[in-house]
Amino acid sequence: MRSPCAVLGRVVASAFLVASFLSSVVTLPGSAWGQTVALQVQVIYAANQEGGVDSRLGGLAENLKKTFRYSMYQLLDAPKGSAALNEVWRTTLPDNRSLEITPTAIADGQYSLTVRVLLSDGKAPVNTVVRLRRGSTVLVGGPSHQKGVLIIAISAS
Repeated sequence: MRSPCAVLGRVVASAFLVASFLSSVVTLPGSAWGQTVALQVQVIYAANQEGGVDSRLGGLAENLKKTFRYSMYQLLDAPKGSAALNEVWRTTLPDNRSLEITPTAIADGQYSLTVRVLLSDGKAPVNTVVRLRRGSTVLVGGPSHQKGVLIIAISAS
């Protein structure tokens, strides 16, 4: 027969192990819990053809020219929306495609976003994770479109 101290010791040790396991598996909500991320997207058609740079792109034009080196940039759409942490925000793209953006982390004024471009058959030729600071813009090279490509400019706040 075991002494009461030995039994109590095993109970305490077991409780400690269970608590340690749960703390490594369960993540309690942090400061980002319940926050929504405002998303601003610019869908841009880029190609090496006549047309120059769409004046509606404003200051983004210089970043586009440095990053992608096409001769023509045309703003096709500028949808806006919002999504809570780990919720998907969707919008349509040309050629029966869609864009999905999912905020996955918010910390210290930075956002982590999963960005996917989906084809009509559900395949995702673009599936990436980007990080950006509040108010900044990230450029994501997208799929081909007409004689060029789509570029997705994403801002979050």
